[in-house]
Amino acid sequence: MPVTRSEVAQQAGVSPAVVSYVINGGPRPVAAPTRARVEAAIEALGYRPNALAGAFRRGRTKTIGVLIPSPLNPFYAELAQVIENELLLHGYLMSMGISTFNAEQDSLYLQSFSDRRMDGVIVAANASLPRTRTGAADIPQVILDDASPQPSAAVFTDNHADALRAVDHLQGHGHRIIGCIACPPTWTSGNRRVRAWRDQQRRAGLPSDEGLVAYADSSETGGASALRTLLSADSYRHSRHPVRPTAIFVSTDVQAFGVLRACSELGVRVPDDLAVVSFDGTHRARYTQPRLTTMRQPLHEIVTTAVSMLLNRIADHHDDMSSVDHLALKGNLVIGETCGCGSMTADG
Repeated sequence: MPVTRSEVAQQAGVSPAVVSYVINGGPRPVAAPTRARVEAAIEALGYRPNALAGAFRRGRTKTIGVLIPSPLNPFYAELAQVIENELLLHGYLMSMGISTFNAEQDSLYLQSFSDRRMDGVIVAANASLPRTRTGAADIPQVILDDASPQPSAAVFTDNHADALRAVDHLQGHGHRIIGCIACPPTWTSGNRRVRAWRDQQRRAGLPSDEGLVAYADSSETGGASALRTLLSADSYRHSRHPVRPTAIFVSTDVQAFGVLRACSELGVRVPDDLAVVSFDGTHRARYTQPRLTTMRQPLHEIVTTAVSMLLNRIADHHDDMSSVDHLALKGNLVIGETCGCGSMTADG
């Protein structure tokens, strides 16, 4: 049976309240000899205070709730790891909820974070959040997305500007008919990447009609299926273009992994027959064959900025709705081989 505070008090010859003062550093002072007896009793009995109960009394649990899409996507797996590491540096633990982009379920996660007295919340699955503040509205939160439906703090990659640069890189290789593999339309960040593909194509006077876009799940299977659709005879025979795309902009790395697999199965040579550039910059992208050219999100900068912002709000004891901080960060294009370049570098 666990040792109780009363047993410690009996061993030390003091009241349970005095034991509490020693453990919690107050609120009343304890004389040095009395403190020494209590500490000796704690050590002799092996007493371990109930940290959670103490946290509830203090109003702090030193825990941050994190709502994130499935870590089966390597980008979100890396994001979760970086968030956990950064929180640990500040003395916080992470409690993670896996979003299925279902607003009702995600609201339950947020309510659970609030019920369990989380000190704050980081949301990386903003596409499914309700349009009004619910669930964790009573605790500070930071959103890792550029389309927050709520007035809140947000740190994110500038999806539109970075995707423009990725498509521009393909155009710089001389490609005119550039297809786009997109995430489901409900994903706001993905929509910005598709819009950037279209805007960059239009700026150059190049095709950008819907027939060059294939929507798919953000998964390897989704990417492979979308690639087969874009390269199918029916797809381009009935479009405005008499030839297949010679290049593809892919919304996520995980879809691009499926694209490369499908190209191998179809006998499509990358980059000779089809150039590929994607978005996310995951660690796994370094090990594809050929190596993937991808727009790397500034993951560590996003997380360190978001955690700092959140802890400042926690220190203020409230999430100031009048203070809305939105910060867009610039990524960098990691040059591999799938675009037609020969060596892996970065454009800074």
